[in-house]
Amino acid sequence: MVHQKALKIFFLIFFLNLSAKGDEFPSQTEVFRKLETVLKNQTSDHFEKQVKRMGNKKISLESFVSIEADWNLLQKIAKKISNYPIWALPNINEKGGGEKFYIQIAGMTVDPKNPNNLELKVVLALPALKIPIQRVFHFEFPTSPVKNSMIMKISTVDGEDSAVQDMSGFIMFFKSPKNPNLVWAYTNVSVVLTHWLVYESLPERLLNSELGERIRISMENYQRFENTQRD
Repeated sequence: MVHQKALKIFFLIFFLNLSAKGDEFPSQTEVFRKLETVLKNQTSDHFEKQVKRMGNKKISLESFVSIEADWNLLQKIAKKISNYPIWALPNINEKGGGEKFYIQIAGMTVDPKNPNNLELKVVLALPALKIPIQRVFHFEFPTSPVKNSMIMKISTVDGEDSAVQDMSGFIMFFKSPKNPNLVWAYTNVSVVLTHWLVYESLPERLLNSELGERIRISMENYQRFENTQRD
């Protein structure tokens, strides 16, 4: 009898662990509450972000975005990875005043055999140091049980020799409950770099500075592309 109880407890713990590994992100309700706290008073484009160096070559990104967009078009555009190089790359390396970012996006290539795989090429053009980074990322769109929401999971493809050892995370999109012309997006991504040299070359101040302008450019690029997709 005791053995049967112990066995039941073991399998309960085992399956709970499996469920935890399969659910790599918090509930949509929890994420929506976070977004509502940050964005509830926003009536137009707005973003807030934070990049942290976590130690052990790990970097985390959290961002909150409010963007003027058509909810139905955004879902279609986000799920078509093959179009990302078309709309995401214009001006992506240009700072205001003609300056260049230190972190240069050198290209995006979609795998023709797997249209949800995207190879990203980046160059860290730092003073006295130039480091190329190349990695293939996989995008998934799990079924969302919450109305007017969408989940995008991001992960690295195995078998790559890259300065990026691993990356995992998600973006959750929600139609704004107060403004039908706004979409809210929450990003939570962690990157583990392969080499200490690359990690130490990227202080938090630099990462936050480079990312802030990149989010703004990406939002503008998306809006221009969305306008070309309207009937």
